[in-house]
Amino acid sequence: MIKRGFVDIDEGQIHYRYIGDRKKSPTLIMLHPGPTSSHSLIPLINELGNDFWVIAPDLMGMGDSVRPGVDKPDIEYFADSIFRFADQLEIEMFFLWGSMTGAHCGIEMSLQRPKRIRKFYIEFLQIYDEKVQKLLESGHAPEIKFDYHGSQLNFLWHLARDQHLFFPWFLKDKEFARPNGLPSPKQLHEKTVELLKAAETYHFSLNAALEYETEKKIKSLTVPIVIPHSLEKYTNKFSTHQSFCVSPSTATKEQVLKAADQIKKHLKF
Repeated sequence: MIKRGFVDIDEGQIHYRYIGDRKKSPTLIMLHPGPTSSHSLIPLINELGNDFWVIAPDLMGMGDSVRPGVDKPDIEYFADSIFRFADQLEIEMFFLWGSMTGAHCGIEMSLQRPKRIRKFYIEFLQIYDEKVQKLLESGHAPEIKFDYHGSQLNFLWHLARDQHLFFPWFLKDKEFARPNGLPSPKQLHEKTVELLKAAETYHFSLNAALEYETEKKIKSLTVPIVIPHSLEKYTNKFSTHQSFCVSPSTATKEQVLKAADQIKKHLKF
């Protein structure tokens, strides 16, 4: 059974989900994609609890975690906050898993303190060319202003939904359409609820990830890494997997099971 807890750091409390036996199993820290929270990892976390002590924090400003303590946090800041979170749980060495925003944080963690990372598993990560980068910078994660019309409710619902329909999500022309369709209404509702909780702060980590020098940083990694095939051209000395679970909460059961099997295969203690 997945349980929940809070850890105190200087800025406030970090919320996390966890499962497994700490005394018998290796530690796996899992970092969720934006713009939701560790809630999005629940299906995958459940499949890993027999093999790992899984710890899945909400990134600062996401889910139920405190907002960042600086006005414009960068990925270096988020990475450091996760180490401070781990320190409070007295976690020294661990396996690390990340997807999208969580993967950016994981890259920086692997550079900041590589001796603490047993192996880093990147579920999914995109490195954008200049054209796409500029498109994303034009409206990927705007700061939300509240008003008496409740416009943030409509905006965040469409953000949650349209990420599945378009890329970038805020451009609705045919050329930006995605082919995969929508997850269930319940899944979209749950995603929107997580976004509503972070309405004032969701943009911090997303914009930090967008500004991170991902291509340069990933080439500098020295820790053992497992990457999706799409990243092979950017780095050396890796194992590869087939990415099945960009965001587990909207994946199929089959995709979740395949992703869990891949993680167990590559993260052997």
